[in-house]
Amino acid sequence: MEIQVIRDHLDIVKLQEKMNTIVFDYLDTSNNYPKAMRELNPLYTQVTTFYKEYVDSKAGELPGANTYWHLFIDCSAKLCYFLAESMYYSSNELQKTPEKVEQLLTIAAFSLPSIEQEENEQLLLAIFALYSEVVEDEEKIASLRNAVLEQKGAVKQCLQQFKLFVDNE
Repeated sequence: MEIQVIRDHLDIVKLQEKMNTIVFDYLDTSNNYPKAMRELNPLYTQVTTFYKEYVDSKAGELPGANTYWHLFIDCSAKLCYFLAESMYYSSNELQKTPEKVEQLLTIAAFSLPSIEQEENEQLLLAIFALYSEVVEDEEKIASLRNAVLEQKGAVKQCLQQFKLFVDNE
């Protein structure tokens, strides 16, 4: 299902609904990680493509940290985490993509805004826990944790981190 772009903005409500449905159906209730991965991947591709094209159309200038972009980056960070989780637990997929899982977890941590809010604080802990499982390098884990906590989930920095990520995607 393609998420609509309306007046230069991705329909965040539809994206959030679709992502929540996939997470509930295939991660929370059935642990069907391959199916979750197959369903989340097109959403991820659409979000990263949309953001790259949006920023490129604005000559590389980041969007303002308004409510829309706060919701966008929040949803994007969660999408990256859930895609990484589904890839990681689809065991045969991990052998092919360990770097991708690490990248997705890194950008999920760096682009998650408002990390002082309870829901996002809990998600950040889940991101760090899965990252620890994937990476198994205490120094690298501590480095990520410190850099993310230093950034404090500021929306502008989250948007900047996401831009750097999609530019390399």
